[in-house]
Amino acid sequence: MSRATILVAGGTGDLGTRLVRALVARGAPVRALVRRDALASDLARVTGLGATLVRADWHDMASVVSACQGASCVVSALNGLREVILGRQGVLLDAAVEAQVPRFIPSDYAADFTKTTPGENRNFDLRREFMVRANRAKIEVTSVLNGAFMDMLGAEIPIIRPRLRRVLYWGENPDQLLDFTTKDDLAAYVAAVALDTNTPRFLRIAGDTVSAATIAA
Repeated sequence: MSRATILVAGGTGDLGTRLVRALVARGAPVRALVRRDALASDLARVTGLGATLVRADWHDMASVVSACQGASCVVSALNGLREVILGRQGVLLDAAVEAQVPRFIPSDYAADFTKTTPGENRNFDLRREFMVRANRAKIEVTSVLNGAFMDMLGAEIPIIRPRLRRVLYWGENPDQLLDFTTKDDLAAYVAAVALDTNTPRFLRIAGDTVSAATIAA
């Protein structure tokens, strides 16, 4: 098992914490990049998993470069809109290149936006825009595309409505296939990718592929 250090940006968030846990479970030394104003409770949770904390300011490129120094792979778990996906993550990418980190995993954890129509989904558009920038960077990049998170079935955007005895779907086709993956399974895949030096530009995974009609049945 590789002992190369993995840097996780956004390691105090929901998905970031799962990524740290999955990497530590594989025996990887993990460095969690955190903001200087991060909450003590969040920091304690990450250090409790076995990660080493490193603080940086997104407005201070030198501090982000320093955080990336010596890492074999930078994993982004940053989540947000343009300011984060293109802004902060752009700083992270540039810092990884400057620090001569060989590999980068962007926060692309979503459906396959390479096959969607521009202008129809803001989040996909942001990731597609970042993809162009990442492809030009002098670093190996692997995007992990997992479909939707399983949470969408009943929590964040509830597709299953038990009280109404209904299953929702978009468009006009209830048989449209949809990919779903749990966050823990995604974290396990990303950890495997971070520790593998021979991975594709895009890794497409799915915990299950179902339709609204299948769920209803």
